[in-house]
Amino acid sequence: MEIKEPVVSERTFKFLTSIWIVPFIALLIGGWLVYEHFSKLGPEIKIEFKDCGGLVAGQSVIKFRDVPVGRITKIEINNDKEGVIVYARINKDAEAFLNETTKFWIVKAEVDYSGIKGIETILSGSYIKMYAKKGNKELREFEGLDSPYIDINNGYYYVVESDFPIKVKKSTPVYYKGIQIGEIDNVSLDTQNRRIILVVRIYKEYGEMVNASTKFWVQSLIDLKLNDNRLEVNMAPLPILLLGGIALDTDFSRQYDKGYSKIYKLHKSKYDAKHKQIGVAKPQWEKFLFKFKGNVSSLEEGMPIKYKGFKIGRIDKIKISYNKNYKGFEAECTGVINVSSFSTNESDGFNNFKELASGGIVAELEKTNPLFNKSIITLNENNSSKTVLVKDSKYKAYTIPTKEFKASGIMAQLSKTMDKLNSLNLKHSLSNLDDVLKTSKELIKTSKIAISNLNRVISDKNFKSLSKNLNKTLKNLSSTIQETKKVLKGYGSDSLFADKLESTLKELHDTSEATNELLRKLNKKPNALIFGE
Repeated sequence: MEIKEPVVSERTFKFLTSIWIVPFIALLIGGWLVYEHFSKLGPEIKIEFKDCGGLVAGQSVIKFRDVPVGRITKIEINNDKEGVIVYARINKDAEAFLNETTKFWIVKAEVDYSGIKGIETILSGSYIKMYAKKGNKELREFEGLDSPYIDINNGYYYVVESDFPIKVKKSTPVYYKGIQIGEIDNVSLDTQNRRIILVVRIYKEYGEMVNASTKFWVQSLIDLKLNDNRLEVNMAPLPILLLGGIALDTDFSRQYDKGYSKIYKLHKSKYDAKHKQIGVAKPQWEKFLFKFKGNVSSLEEGMPIKYKGFKIGRIDKIKISYNKNYKGFEAECTGVINVSSFSTNESDGFNNFKELASGGIVAELEKTNPLFNKSIITLNENNSSKTVLVKDSKYKAYTIPTKEFKASGIMAQLSKTMDKLNSLNLKHSLSNLDDVLKTSKELIKTSKIAISNLNRVISDKNFKSLSKNLNKTLKNLSSTIQETKKVLKGYGSDSLFADKLESTLKELHDTSEATNELLRKLNKKPNALIFGE
């Protein structure tokens, strides 16, 4: 048998063998994942903030419509100006919203008088919120906001001014019958007119509630009202008690107004807001000057100016100085009067006020309460002096003559009474009264001791037995008298012995009756011997 020698053939190298299939597939998958990752990545943007607000690079995200659309990649200090620069990578699907309408602000946990804001960031950490719409110009650099952005098209804005101090801030609620329908968007100070300017945003769904008849006032916490001889107390809901706010009311029969051309007045209370305006024309304020002498200590800024019991104006500024010729103090007060209060359907209010002044008018200080140093300025008619309204060049205000303050009527009597009370030596009188009270206390204390001793004697057993023994003795005495009368029958009725004995027995009988009366009184009132009946 012939054995054939094996023939070895040469084989060429092939790349795709079974051992390379797994790494190749892994490479394809990895490449696909890398492609997917970079295909979804959008551009890198730069945002400038005053501070980082708790943002962390690689962790904090950017949310648009509450959906994460980016992540913070780097935070560095801004060398060009104050603040920091936040770099973020935005997803590709949100790239179209990076334009001139885009706004960014930091959301973080904050606690103020209105409660806790951004509570969801306590666990997840701070993040950046984004607002945007479709735009025309692409941007990659932005300037962050200090507060949340509010779309002006998502509500109606109204200007409300206040001429008195008020504790409000941005986001303070605005209520209608206890329901929040808006909030304060901005608070500023008009330094020229010394007014507080509030920009009120009414939510879009309630925008038609505001019109020319709308009244704004400070929301009261507690309302007291006397109705049918009953005192009604109405307390505001808990959110209003905690947050405060502004309330409004309106006449729905009027057509609504967006309010851009109208400035509303803020009233101190609902009562002031509902109080009907005097006159028929729109408010017209004119500046006036008053110069007072005498007791001017009760003057203060904001005090009312009244005519016939109605408030028509107020004092805005007071300057008090010493007059060496007058040897006293004098005050220069400037204020405003709503001359439209004197308007009618036929004539202008300011012209009517000038006519009233030409007939004679004078401003006087009147104290409304003798216990407090509070006054008001009243305009009274004074036919003895004609008044021509002349504008003072220094204050640029019309001058109204004044009358020196002197208490009159009941106020004068009360003032005299207070002076008399002050002149009395009450300290000496009170000292004597204190001595009398001390002596009375000692006398009462001594009387209490005496009564206590008397009660102890009366309650003693010997005293009680004395009463019983005395009753027994009187009974024996009475029986003895009866026996004696029998003996007397044996003697003649006209005898001397019978006459003497009869008179003696009569005295004994009267004594017995008096003693019985005394015992009855002692049984009813044991201390009658001390204090009498």
